[in-house]
Amino acid sequence: MTIPLIAVMAALGAGGSALACIETSAGGFLADDAPVPAEARAWVRATKAACPDLPEPWIAAVMAQESGFRPDAYADDSNGGTWGLFQMNASVWAGAYGHPWSADLNSNGVWDVKEGAIHARVGGEYLCARLAGVRELRGAHPDWPSSALPVLDALIIAHNAGESRLRTYPTFPSTTQAFIENVRRRVADWSTVTDAGTESDLPIDALSPTIAPTPEPSGPLDTSGVGCLPHLGTTGDVVVPPGTPHDVATAVETALAYVGVTSGWHQLCDRLACRAYGFVGSGYTTAKAHWNTMVATGNAHPGDACPPLGSFVFWSTGRPAGHVSVVVQADAGCDPDRILVTSNGVYDSATGNHGGVYLLSFAKINAGYVDGRGYLGWSNPICQGVKLPPGTVHPAPSGR
Repeated sequence: MTIPLIAVMAALGAGGSALACIETSAGGFLADDAPVPAEARAWVRATKAACPDLPEPWIAAVMAQESGFRPDAYADDSNGGTWGLFQMNASVWAGAYGHPWSADLNSNGVWDVKEGAIHARVGGEYLCARLAGVRELRGAHPDWPSSALPVLDALIIAHNAGESRLRTYPTFPSTTQAFIENVRRRVADWSTVTDAGTESDLPIDALSPTIAPTPEPSGPLDTSGVGCLPHLGTTGDVVVPPGTPHDVATAVETALAYVGVTSGWHQLCDRLACRAYGFVGSGYTTAKAHWNTMVATGNAHPGDACPPLGSFVFWSTGRPAGHVSVVVQADAGCDPDRILVTSNGVYDSATGNHGGVYLLSFAKINAGYVDGRGYLGWSNPICQGVKLPPGTVHPAPSGR
């Protein structure tokens, strides 16, 4: 049985610009409580607009590391010094901007390199060009140890110490290592994407008005292309093996029907998982509560990284609610790159969506939670919420 679907890309294990974009942009949005000044948030958005590949928390973390969000920051060095939010030296700035440090094209008495809005945009263009160069080097030299690093770590090495250090890695300056560690820490603290299931999933009428989620209507697939995934909407196929039980095959088909929805599922992962089996919601407060119940009732398989088709897979995210996804493609060899799941929110930063639903590999989603150490295991697909009315057409709004 072959089920056509709207997928993020035709082959998640293949290369290409869309996959490269996903590699960097799944980092999420900048959290409201991140210690980033309001003016600096506008500069972060300007940098991201110039380079949609880069996640907001990473941009903010690099900006904080380089300048402490001071657009007039200056550091002296043997190469003549660096200026601005991203501490660009004279030659780098001139190459990216086309004008020297002292240029004041808007005649407001401030060097453009020291003007936050201008520097943020030019810095984004510069970082995008440097990221392209890093990817080219990694493609040409897959045997370099640096090619196994997360690409944004490699970008920091190139930016802070030069591309030549990618060849000599793991020999590179200790200051650059400290730079990477500081950025990683800030990204972890400042990102909103670490938990896709914050909202309670109990029926809305069972919650007090102060804690009841406010589901949005699910939006249609945006086929125009947004963010750094211009080909969102590529058609792919997921093959359900012959002999799959009818309820599981139907659940897979239902789960895939939600892939490409652009809104309505923000922090409602447990509801989305149970939607595949025809429920309005899961009936549990959070994905973590759902998992704990599955463990207590003997329906969980802790630590088993070979989940069967149609099962629920759970993660600890570093936050109380946790995360759950539905397995829509299993693999007899337990290859995490071939096991596919559907999930909410993970590529919202890349696409510009809010509560969108995506198809991705077990390996990719696993890498996003607690540095790849957050996987709890899989469970039988048991929900205790209210069933959807017969004849419901999917995708249906999340609050239905």
